[in-house]
Amino acid sequence: MNSNNFRERYFKGRVYITLAPAIFLASCVWFTPNVVATKLAHAFQLYLSLLLFFASTYLWAQSKITVSIFPDHFAFRLALILLLIAVVGGLLTFYLNPAYGLGLVLAGLLSLLFFGLPDQTKVQSPFWFKELIRKSNIMLCICLIVMLAYWLNPYSQPLSY
Repeated sequence: MNSNNFRERYFKGRVYITLAPAIFLASCVWFTPNVVATKLAHAFQLYLSLLLFFASTYLWAQSKITVSIFPDHFAFRLALILLLIAVVGGLLTFYLNPAYGLGLVLAGLLSLLFFGLPDQTKVQSPFWFKELIRKSNIMLCICLIVMLAYWLNPYSQPLSY
């Protein structure tokens, strides 16, 4: 094996391990009592905000590197967008309704999914990197849809708690 395969395995493993708690929390709300499930749902939103902040700081650091895989100022703009999505989603969750905050985060991540990485870069990013970003974004969007279904469930009415 060459070093690129090790880098790919290492990076993919880290991303999937990082996404595992989000998947676990999104599925746990359906199998626990309502009082505990609302706490788990808020923990999911907190973890999602931390993931967005981490991704934002990573992109911010990539924007400071002279030979980055992103074009000029693209990583900086993307970092600001993720930071804005996390902050506004958190404010909507805290002050209005958790479903509004998750809806904004879902709309933001879906728009980033369709926006994608540019093809014209200084250093061509590997195909596995673009696919990893796409797959992780899809996994997060599925978790967000599951959590929105939980918050808007008319039978258990978790928003009343």
